[in-house]
Amino acid sequence: MRKPPPPNTTTSLLLEVGRLHREAFKRRAAHLKLTQSQSMALAWIAKQPGITQTGLAEKLEVHPVTVTQLIDRLQRAGWVRRETHKDDRRAFRLLTTDKAEPILDELWKIAAEARAYALRGLSAAEQKQLDQFLLRIKSNLAGGDGADDRG
Repeated sequence: MRKPPPPNTTTSLLLEVGRLHREAFKRRAAHLKLTQSQSMALAWIAKQPGITQTGLAEKLEVHPVTVTQLIDRLQRAGWVRRETHKDDRRAFRLLTTDKAEPILDELWKIAAEARAYALRGLSAAEQKQLDQFLLRIKSNLAGGDGADDRG
C-alpha cells in the first residue's frame, strides 16, 4: 500500500504563495503590456542600478542569453541602457532610463496593491513578524549563518 503524500510543508507553502502572488501581480499589471520577465527585469535593474546581465540572469533564474534578448527589447523601448563595466569590458552594467520612470511608478503601485491584498487580515505586528521570519529563512538559505545546505 502506498504511503500518503506528505502534508503541506513550509517549502511547498512558500512556493505556492510565491506563485499565487506572481499571478496576482500579473493580472493587475496586464494593462502595461509587459511580460512578467520584462517587469521583473525592470524592477531588479531599478533596485540594483548597475547590475550586470549575468547578475540579472541569476536573479531571474534564466540563461544569460535569455537576459541579453530581454535587455535588447527593453533597450529598444528606451527603458534600459547598457554601460560598459569599468572593470570588465565584456560585461555591461544595466540602468533604467528616465523614460522608464512612469512604468516603474506603476509597477511599484501594483506591487503595493498586490502585497496589501495578500497580507489583508494580518496586523502590522504580524506582517513585521512574517517579514522577520522570511528574512531569517532567506539568510539561512543564503548561508548567512554558516549552516550547511542539506535542504
